Amino acid sequence: MITLTANAAEVVRGDINKEKLPAGTALRLGVVNDGCKDSNTQYRYVLELDSEAVRPGDHLFESEGITIRVDQQSLAHLDGVKLGVKQGPHGNEYMFLNPHAEHSCSCGNTFSEVMPDIQVKEVEAN
Repeated sequence: MITLTANAAEVVRGDINKEKLPAGTALRLGVVNDGCKDSNTQYRYVLELDSEAVRPGDHLFESEGITIRVDQQSLAHLDGVKLGVKQGPHGNEYMFLNPHAEHSCSCGNTFSEVMPDIQVKEVEAN
């Protein structure tokens, strides 16, 4: 399950309206294997407004009236995330409250996870 705070949902709705995107536009959330160089993080959050058709393998969530789309590969890293917003120097900034994140960069856009014991044992056995 992926959820938004009420404030984050208002920001998403405002962005959809500001960009004059069609009804049914969703928030697409994902991760890529690209952490911040000096922070020892593994993944970077990817966030965009998506007015295209649902892609094969997408998982759909609804929170605060906003549809959220997550690809299959990203879901393992994002399940349980709550997306919030804070006021930053350049306007609203998204905050990711991720139960899987062991460590985040100060930018808040990258994170690392705890490696499950089973994966550690498999690596050590090889």
